Amino acid sequence: MIIDWKALAPELSRPLLKGGVGKVHLLGMADAALGLAGKGGPAAALYTELGCDLLLAAWEHDCLDGNTAGQLLALHRIRPVLRPEVLAVVYAVHGSGKPENQSYLNRLLQKRETDKTFRFLEQQREKEPGALFWSSQALMVGFYEAEYDRLAAWLHADTAIPAPLKERIMGDVAFAREDYATAVSHYDRAARSLPLVTHSVRLAEAVYRAGDKPRAVALWKAAAAQRPWCINTLLRLHDVATGLDTDVRLPEGRGAALLYTWNKAEYLDRALECIAASDMDGNRVIVLDNGSTDATPDVLKAWRERMGRDRMEIVSLPLNVGAPAARNWLMQIKALADCRWVAYLDDDAMLPPDWLGRFGAAMHAYPDALAWGCKVVDHGNPMVLQAVDLHLDEGGEVLPAPERMEPYTRRFSVSDIHHQELDFGWFDYVRPCASVTGCTHMYLRETLVEHGGFDLRFSPSQYDDLEHDLRGVLHGRMPVYTGHLRVTHMKRTGKAARTDSGEFGNAYANMYKLQMKYTAAEFETMRCNDEAAGQTDLLVKLLHLDS
Repeated sequence: MIIDWKALAPELSRPLLKGGVGKVHLLGMADAALGLAGKGGPAAALYTELGCDLLLAAWEHDCLDGNTAGQLLALHRIRPVLRPEVLAVVYAVHGSGKPENQSYLNRLLQKRETDKTFRFLEQQREKEPGALFWSSQALMVGFYEAEYDRLAAWLHADTAIPAPLKERIMGDVAFAREDYATAVSHYDRAARSLPLVTHSVRLAEAVYRAGDKPRAVALWKAAAAQRPWCINTLLRLHDVATGLDTDVRLPEGRGAALLYTWNKAEYLDRALECIAASDMDGNRVIVLDNGSTDATPDVLKAWRERMGRDRMEIVSLPLNVGAPAARNWLMQIKALADCRWVAYLDDDAMLPPDWLGRFGAAMHAYPDALAWGCKVVDHGNPMVLQAVDLHLDEGGEVLPAPERMEPYTRRFSVSDIHHQELDFGWFDYVRPCASVTGCTHMYLRETLVEHGGFDLRFSPSQYDDLEHDLRGVLHGRMPVYTGHLRVTHMKRTGKAARTDSGEFGNAYANMYKLQMKYTAAEFETMRCNDEAAGQTDLLVKLLHLDS
């Protein structure tokens, strides 16, 4: 299969440039490709082949899903695309059945009662030992709640999972535990008995982390040849082949780490401990206390004594002015007058020791970026992705509204592919995007001042960082994401982040403000600029890989 990125229909090039992973995302692209193939034309054969492979990839990403297996079998009956060994496993998954009533399970999942959920799933497995549906649910709960001992026990007891898929899943468990040598053994066996591209990519990442870079590069090259549409593999291969994945260099010039905080004394203490232990080359740390009423002042005082008054500065406000105002206040502090760069860091973000050097490498690779951001994962379970490179989608989706509020139509939406995946290295690359997370990001101070402050209308928090990025994207100035810097975030996503109705209402209102701040035509310009930057970046990297 040969992909001409400039000649692809927009229905495919746009989503493919955002990413080549995520079951829901892949299913949508498979449907689009097969729909285009049905219209005929000179590209019909390519779109047929692409649609078939996208559907296969969707099943590979959720290999115990009987519904996707059924779609794949239906396609195979029309156009045989599956090798015999793959076909047998897909048949087994599809034929394992699915319960009609899942209401009790759904209630348990919504409550995130892990112990109770596992007990229920174990009971159902005993009642229906051949139903892989219960196994798929156990895997979902186990991986997202980091219950790896339970997962291992489940896999040991489960006799219904086809052997090659069990090897792959056991490899996933070992990978999540960071036991990469064991993961390599399982993935090797899975790839030999069931030669799927996803198995090869999983193996490549585990081999790389186990220390065998040449073999990993060879595996990624083979996978990229088989799936030249998977931009994640292409970008990962490029960065490893060129050494960008290991590049660590401090940014040129002086700079400062800027934090603002409110009543998170425990988290702040740990965040400052990470900063103090990192290689900052003597650069300053400035913390704005947003009127905290807990032990935050004591924490700050203690850390200033440890770091030294010449290195750490504290700004104390009598009340919480909100995130946008705090960011603006910090960027105007006189102590930054001689700074070339500034990094905004959340008070509950735990940084690795080389965080500044990772940013410096991204700055060196993309010196003209609007901002530089990173990959953010859940601190309690680092396999759960919270934020990666964000890209713009078209609007049109009607949002659910809080009580007594009218729904409205989006003018734009933001890609959420990373929420369909765990962190198996799919997003470990550097490239331009539409937005990077405000949890940990960096600017050249000159660019920050010229670009303007964070919009106070998004107080006290939510989307001021996104709006700040989009303001630049409108004029063709792109942020850059580096997945080679991984930051763990103490704040959890999901149900735990949506329990406060006031916080939800504020976030909803702020998103409405953002949707209405720019016209539909302006958002389309942003989306086109995002797409153009991504395609240009990819084509340059493909030329480098081909040379």
